[in-house]
Amino acid sequence: MKKLLAVAIVAATPMMAQADLLFTVKAGASMWNAEATGSVEDSSSSSFDLDDDLGIDSETNNVLFVAFEHPIPVLPNIKIMKTDLDFSGSNSSEIDLSHTDLTMYWGVPLPIPYVDINFGLTARQFDGSVDVPTGPIDENLNVIMPMGYLNVDIGTPFGIYARADLNAISYDGNGVTDTAIALGYTLPIPLVDVNLEAGHRSINLTTDEDTVDVETDIDVSGMFFGLNVSIGL
Repeated sequence: MKKLLAVAIVAATPMMAQADLLFTVKAGASMWNAEATGSVEDSSSSSFDLDDDLGIDSETNNVLFVAFEHPIPVLPNIKIMKTDLDFSGSNSSEIDLSHTDLTMYWGVPLPIPYVDINFGLTARQFDGSVDVPTGPIDENLNVIMPMGYLNVDIGTPFGIYARADLNAISYDGNGVTDTAIALGYTLPIPLVDVNLEAGHRSINLTTDEDTVDVETDIDVSGMFFGLNVSIGL
């Protein structure tokens, strides 16, 4: 039995290596039930609590992504992700933290089955606003933040996998820490990987008025449920 298993592994090795050389396109969508806490500050340094003062409620938002991976080591893989993150509160208060990420990343060559590690850089374009009529605060949140990126995927022979993602930066009173962990299952479908997953995502955002016109200290977190598809070309 041991000899048969060894032969099977050796025979499968060229096939696995060939599969790693494929160009891969990934796309997915998820629903994120997010709750925002923290505060925003107006030009007179008056602070408004998102929950107590503004009555900001939790919202379910959409997250979409597409990624392209290839076998050329020196060139980065590319991932684009769009996160809608819009919250409404009392007295027409609104916090919009929607953003688009452009991530360039490389894989770490590891001789460990079922473990993938990727690292790279993310440029996050915030395209939102902070509107507190009682402040008054009415500022656009349009800023690009470069961040470090780290991803770890751990698979199993049974289709179950775990994933962790981190984007982070801190500078001049501004910062973003964005973490996500998920558990998923790959459906047994030939020629294409269809993954169902559930997880938790958390974002901490701090901005300085001197840099982006509005001072914030906001935490957004909650569970998400998604589906993604991976196709080798």
